[in-house]
Amino acid sequence: MKRSTMMLEIIKKINEYEEILIYRHVNPDLDAYGSQLGMYAFLKTNYPFKNIVLMGQEDEGLNKIFLPEGMPVTKPTGQKALAIVLDTANRERIDGDLTLASEVIKIDHHLVVDSYGDMNYERVDASSCAEIVTLLIGEVLGSYNLSVAGARALYIGIVGDSNRFLYRNTTRRTFEAASVLIDQGIDIEEIYASMYVRKEKELQVTKYILNHYKSEGGFAYYYLSDETLKTLGISRNEGSNYVNVLSNVEEFKVWGAITENKEAGNIRVSLRSREYPVNEVAARYHGGGHMLAAGATLETLDQLPELVRDVQEVIAHGREEE
Repeated sequence: MKRSTMMLEIIKKINEYEEILIYRHVNPDLDAYGSQLGMYAFLKTNYPFKNIVLMGQEDEGLNKIFLPEGMPVTKPTGQKALAIVLDTANRERIDGDLTLASEVIKIDHHLVVDSYGDMNYERVDASSCAEIVTLLIGEVLGSYNLSVAGARALYIGIVGDSNRFLYRNTTRRTFEAASVLIDQGIDIEEIYASMYVRKEKELQVTKYILNHYKSEGGFAYYYLSDETLKTLGISRNEGSNYVNVLSNVEEFKVWGAITENKEAGNIRVSLRSREYPVNEVAARYHGGGHMLAAGATLETLDQLPELVRDVQEVIAHGREEE
């Protein structure tokens, strides 16, 4: 379905419902939050009398970037509802109860593995889900409005998943989306400051990682136990966000963050690379994502040596093909 047709169909569906539930994936990143909050702002601005609900567990670290004043508090009422699910490749990764909705719209940019929506808009050529949402909204601006807060959230989502427009998934359309958002009056300097200006204690986290990382066969990674996270004064999600501390080192072909999630009783893995398909490894460990940026879950730390071997095999296989 073409973009212009899709946005008209989405608006048509929105008009049919008085309650809209907006979902994203578990363990959210900047794009998940950005696309969700951008869509929320668009709907609240243009449909002020509808009940618009943000679904999913909040993340304290992301709240500091997106919503320093606090997350909007709305709840499902139990009435007939439309679900819009953003940045979520498969049903199992949706954060929230999808059975609350009568119909589902899926908007996503990951490899298509599960078209679970009644309406699916899947663009694997997009840098981010926030890019897709921005361009969809951009087609109807003039008849509909996007607030500065909504534009800010979407811009952060694009910057997060494109790594400040550095990843190869950045295209002309990515810059078109950025242009749409800049035209809404966002403050780029403020945005980058909120994302990248750090407190002094964060230097201690970086220091710990640089002093404790391991490098094996082109794969560099660090491990943060629950005890270490508490000592450093950061959340598990914040611990994963330091993954790119190990990037831009010639010898490191793949780098990763391994963090203990004591609450869930598992180990979270974030993998990154400049050229090797880390999503293939992530898929073996209850995860997935993009070719060069993916996430996975280990049931116990005992699986870590196996994960390391799998990553090394991907690196070795890539070398053989060169």
